[in-house]
Amino acid sequence: MPQQWHAHDKQLDQATANNTMNKSETKQPPTQIGTLYTCHPQNMDWLPWAMPGAHFKLLHADAVTGRFTLLIKFDAGAAAPIHRHVGAVEGYMLEGGFHYRDEPERPFETGCYLWESDGAVHQPVSPNGAVMFAVFHGPVEGLDDEGNLTGRINWKWHVDKWKAAGHNFQAAGE
Repeated sequence: MPQQWHAHDKQLDQATANNTMNKSETKQPPTQIGTLYTCHPQNMDWLPWAMPGAHFKLLHADAVTGRFTLLIKFDAGAAAPIHRHVGAVEGYMLEGGFHYRDEPERPFETGCYLWESDGAVHQPVSPNGAVMFAVFHGPVEGLDDEGNLTGRINWKWHVDKWKAAGHNFQAAGE
């Protein structure tokens, strides 16, 4: 994991332990009936994500394929450490936007669909904040400045963080 991610992961653990979710609120848990799975993101808490200045809601995870689906919220000014996608990522920008650090002239804004291929290496920056629906087809690897692997987040990392925050979650295939 990049040093930023590694240090931030300790903060995530503390933030998860100190989660201030009001447990008395009526929340609809994820529901699976046969092959249909539903959840209600509007009733879910935002949890700190691996990237400083970003938060996530876990919508789905599949232990067999390694895919996971998130809502990701980027604070204004959030900038990701350099990372590589082991599997492709599909995203749809719901609010705001971001651009890659080396391509500020090509922003991804509200209403934009994007596909980041497996093997993509980049550093997204969100000057004004954003909310994105994203489907990850595999893990994300943190890299140092020389391109060496420093850490990895995958479907299991997200499920573990979600459960640690007191949420009921069952990944498909578990």
